[in-house]
Amino acid sequence: MSNLLGLLNDKQQQLVGDLTSGLQRDQLLWLSGYLAGLGEGSGEKPAAALTGTQQVPLTILFGTHTGHSEALANQLAERARELGIDAEATVMEDYDVQELPDAVNLLVIVSTDGEGEPPLNALDFLEYLQGERCRELTGLNYAVLGLGDLSYKQYCQTGIDFDVALEGKGANRLLELVKCDVDYHEDARNWSDGVLEILKQQKGTVSDASVTASDSVTPAVVYDRQNPFKAKVLEKIKLSGRGSGKEVYHLELLLRDSGLTYEPGDTVGIFCDNPPELVEKVLEITGFDRNEQVTIKNGTHSLETALRHHLELSVLNRAVLESYRELTGNEILGDLLNDEQALDTYLYGHDVVDLLTDFLAELEIAGLVSVLTSLQPRMYSISSSQAAHPEELHLTVAAVRYDNHDRRRHGACSTFLSDRVEAGSEIPIFIEKNRNFKLPEQNEAPLIMVGAGTGIAPYRSFVQHRQKLKAKGDSWLFFGDRQFFTDFLYQAEWQKFLKKGSLGQLTVAFSRDQEEKLYVQHRMREHGRQLYEWLQRGAYFYVCGDKIHMAKDVHQTLLEIVATEGGMTPEKAEEYLKDLKKQRRYQLDVY
Repeated sequence: MSNLLGLLNDKQQQLVGDLTSGLQRDQLLWLSGYLAGLGEGSGEKPAAALTGTQQVPLTILFGTHTGHSEALANQLAERARELGIDAEATVMEDYDVQELPDAVNLLVIVSTDGEGEPPLNALDFLEYLQGERCRELTGLNYAVLGLGDLSYKQYCQTGIDFDVALEGKGANRLLELVKCDVDYHEDARNWSDGVLEILKQQKGTVSDASVTASDSVTPAVVYDRQNPFKAKVLEKIKLSGRGSGKEVYHLELLLRDSGLTYEPGDTVGIFCDNPPELVEKVLEITGFDRNEQVTIKNGTHSLETALRHHLELSVLNRAVLESYRELTGNEILGDLLNDEQALDTYLYGHDVVDLLTDFLAELEIAGLVSVLTSLQPRMYSISSSQAAHPEELHLTVAAVRYDNHDRRRHGACSTFLSDRVEAGSEIPIFIEKNRNFKLPEQNEAPLIMVGAGTGIAPYRSFVQHRQKLKAKGDSWLFFGDRQFFTDFLYQAEWQKFLKKGSLGQLTVAFSRDQEEKLYVQHRMREHGRQLYEWLQRGAYFYVCGDKIHMAKDVHQTLLEIVATEGGMTPEKAEEYLKDLKKQRRYQLDVY
């Protein structure tokens, strides 16, 4: 009783003592029930009581690039604790592998980067499981949830690798591996329900009554991917000048009363509509009645509404093509699916209109909507600091328009923002944390920031943030675009940052201002010695922009600089850069 009395003040403790001192056992039991009834009437839900004699130990490990796996792991740990299970979610890079042989239950939640690569914070743990240093794990129960993207050939490969490695060490599989596409929430929830049900059956779990009490608590409203916040557009400004071959816009969104928070380097997810031209083309090709009602995942809508707001039209992936082949029996499409190189070529730059045109078939409306996937949010780097703009979020967006296969193409979200959103509009958004593109904790650490085009966005956030904090660390921005007079994004702001000392150096490369193309990697090479000196004194190196060309060229140039200025072989220089990545001093945000 002494622990419980710690909840009462001295006077209340005296009253309780006086009241209970002369009561018999049955009277005390009645009184406890009476008091419990008063507690129920107060409107506050009591904490679930543990009924088991011991708690089931549960280790939840996550590996993540965008933060989805971390969020799922934390949610699962919280649900497990409500069931009386001793659970903790830990990022893999922080887990002590010496504890693994003594673990009883292990749940792995991990994403896959690019073409089958593990997240950086999962790499060492996966290599440990696959190597000889890891002992047999015959006493370990495990289950794996893999997050991935069906548009990649090596779909959920990291999840597969963990499942195979744990099985190879003799661990006992609680559930079969579950692989989740980008729209992962339902599958992840089902997997979580499954493992918790299994763990409940082990000794030390709590009664169903306690679960009911816990589950009945109503959570606070949270704006996220499943419940996006409708942010009002405060301002929309065209950044690219007259005569530019680009359309780049700056948008400012209001976050007031949203509860949304972000840090420099984070991204924002935006739910957009499909380009109207694309919707009309699909209706024209199919000849379907735009007003006919169709049922999809989120309800029943007219076909036009479903195509405009809910179904993915701009992007194809293998899963869509496979579903279409099964629906139509098209043999030519079957041949394409069996040729990986030809399939990759087709998927790049083609959309649903191409699919319907290139592989003509008689379709029913229900068949068409069953093939199409849900329209996914598009992710953008945030170009503001919340420390500098507490109730705002800024975006830097380039409208994507190009001709391909005799038809004009439009980026779904970029043209949604450039053509159909104005000041006063409201757009559904959510914040996504980016653990792998962050400012260093030490404000004095030097920064080297390399970006081209809209890849400059997160660096505006970085410099705003450091200026607000009055950070003293050196900073150096390499920025590239086409032309100085039309494409120098945020030029006036960078000049102010330089004048105030918030930005130490600015080196620019405008590719079309002279006969010979000039890019950021050329400027890096010109300043190779100084750049290497910065790295040697602890600078953090960031790259943001195009991953196919720019990021690869920057990496190769950095490799050459390190080899030349550091007197290293190419192999040693590569090891140097790998070590920078492990220290979080070489970070990329590429797309």
